[in-house]
Amino acid sequence: MKRFNHVKRLAAILLSAVLTIGVLSGCGRGEAGKGKEDSVKGRYIEEDVELPLQGEEKILNISKSEDGNLILYSQAGGAQVYRYEYRDGEWVQTALDWIAPLFEGKNIYLQEIWESGDGIQVALGMGEDMAAYIVRSKDGQTGEELELPYLRQEGEYGYPAITNLQIDSEGNYWMNDFYQAKVIAVDPDSLEILQEFGTARGFSNGQRMVIGTSEGDMAVNTEEGVFTVYGSDLKEKESFKINQEELPWICDDGENWYLLAENGITRVKPGNETSEVIVDGSMGEMSSSLNYTAGFVAGQKDDFYALYRQEKAGTFSLVHYAYDAEALAVPENILRVFGLSENTTIQDAILSFQKSHPDVKVEYTASGKEDGITMDDIRTLNTELLSGNGADILLLDGLSAKTYIEKGILSDLSGIAEELLSQGSYLEPIMKNVAQQEGKVYAMPVRFSVPIIFGDENAKEAILSLDKLTAYVDAHPDESILGIAEKSYIRDFLFQMYQDEIIGPDGRVDQEKLAALLETETKLAVSSKSEVFEEAKMNEVGMDTMTRVFRQGMFSGAGSEAILNHPNSISTDRIIGITNMMIPYTVMRQLNLSPDTLKEFYVPTGIVGINKNTQQKELAEEFVKYLFSQEIQEKQSDDGLPVLETALDKIKDEVNTEHAQNYTIMSSWNIDGEEPIEIEAGYPTLEEVEDLIVKCHTLSRPAVQDYVIWNIYQTEADACIGGSIDAKTAAKNIAQKVDTYLAE
Repeated sequence: MKRFNHVKRLAAILLSAVLTIGVLSGCGRGEAGKGKEDSVKGRYIEEDVELPLQGEEKILNISKSEDGNLILYSQAGGAQVYRYEYRDGEWVQTALDWIAPLFEGKNIYLQEIWESGDGIQVALGMGEDMAAYIVRSKDGQTGEELELPYLRQEGEYGYPAITNLQIDSEGNYWMNDFYQAKVIAVDPDSLEILQEFGTARGFSNGQRMVIGTSEGDMAVNTEEGVFTVYGSDLKEKESFKINQEELPWICDDGENWYLLAENGITRVKPGNETSEVIVDGSMGEMSSSLNYTAGFVAGQKDDFYALYRQEKAGTFSLVHYAYDAEALAVPENILRVFGLSENTTIQDAILSFQKSHPDVKVEYTASGKEDGITMDDIRTLNTELLSGNGADILLLDGLSAKTYIEKGILSDLSGIAEELLSQGSYLEPIMKNVAQQEGKVYAMPVRFSVPIIFGDENAKEAILSLDKLTAYVDAHPDESILGIAEKSYIRDFLFQMYQDEIIGPDGRVDQEKLAALLETETKLAVSSKSEVFEEAKMNEVGMDTMTRVFRQGMFSGAGSEAILNHPNSISTDRIIGITNMMIPYTVMRQLNLSPDTLKEFYVPTGIVGINKNTQQKELAEEFVKYLFSQEIQEKQSDDGLPVLETALDKIKDEVNTEHAQNYTIMSSWNIDGEEPIEIEAGYPTLEEVEDLIVKCHTLSRPAVQDYVIWNIYQTEADACIGGSIDAKTAAKNIAQKVDTYLAE
């Protein structure tokens, strides 16, 4: 089988988990989102802090001064480093000119800078040989490199990978050896190791295994789920527990510990098994899919600062969390959003919408059953919507927009659509064609993706209709038009391709055509060697592999690269973003092929509609329009392409970013009877992205599915392809079940 691994060639990079922050959780809601309990006041408010960066400056890390002020260290060109101290709302800059001469000509990647209570500054860097370099200044003017013998001792994985550096109250240096899973304490004068502490196994080099406290003690992640606090005398003082899987960022205020993780900011008392979430994680920047936490420190007045990095964009944002005793504990207006599945763009939009509307809380509920929606689920949802108790905003991905229009559940969004189109240039066919009836628009997709096809020209022509495909398969019984493909891909891709031929506008199923499709799928399952996917042991399959194979659905299969061994076949993929182009476009370059679109198909996502019975119509309309704003459309999310043309055109800028230059994907095949395949794929070229953008303007047919109908079809098709029932029986069963479903 194959496996993918993302390789980042940066010397060091923050890979901490995406987390979430927000406000204090509140009480129950009454009618129209209000209740007596909502008069309770007091919660943390999130505020953006303007960063002092200029030009090409990049943030190294944040810390706290001896006076408790926020400190930010940045690096400009070369090894020019600046220290910024945040005093009374203003940044005070100091140039650390002593660092550059020490790193001159060494091409060292600077990682972080810390300073002791008596003003000694210490910087940690990494060289081309992956060895750690530590330099120090005692006066802020001149510096020296610390010749620490431990750093030049090569082990099984090379030199020690030092990922954290801290200074305790006695001036000792504490540093984490990522490879050896230990923290060492070093005497600042003799540079001898005073003591070693074993740690839990780290997941990334951005994970902080040792943390300096406000009192100058050190907290070490000594075992899974436990931090142990040591004094400068190296003796244990106390411990506290964490959820290791959350990879929280940690700070203290001298009395309590605070964990920044997906559920918010949690207060933990040493030695106490209980914890308290003081900042809810549903209303802030930490839950944005675009943000990686890069720093977290406590302020001076029960407040906090969090630094976030937007990795693809190469930017940072700094957020301040301060307690506001007058703010309502629960915003007075509640806007409810429902979808069958999670949607990244919607979730990110909710965060920024709430920030600009502090009196609004947007509750997003997903069914969690994207691949297993039943008729009972749909009945329950319909009953709730028809009774007027449903969500204010509906995401129709996988739901039947036609049914909801006919039942009078959806509001007419034609006015909103025309308003948007009058204010900006959008891909109008994509926006209007998903849920339109009698000239009215009832729902619009926030994003979309592009199915592409490449390969043999005769095979590409044959795949365009069911009759042509059937004839081609019969004429080439020993060949596979799809190369090597798994059964689920054959099943879903072909049904989507011929869905309009099989299911009429009235919902009636053409059993004869469906039976012909099922017979053809059964033949292709054999010629495409689909059994290799069932027999293979998927060892070491990365998360991105799973995302690529399963998340994209019917247009992307696990065997797409097999076209390299089967040039007479075709391959398809679904382009949801720039990084998604890397593998297929690398394959096309090797075969001197170019992509085509499929029947002018596009796959809409985040198909947003408004419940006609909502009591929050104006607020719902404002939120829907916000989803199509430049701010949201230009976010570099990985869940689809923007429908705003100016935002779509900007995606080509991603090709020339530092992130793109240092990002590759490795893919390898090793299947019995097949030539091994090794692929190293980088970002697509500017010309390839520009060509994709041009193709987006030609798309007009939404590839949409009603999950209930699809699950009916998939169940019977699996039985047919697996040999349990014949094609005619499966087609009859599907037709009867679809009729029953539509009659309800």
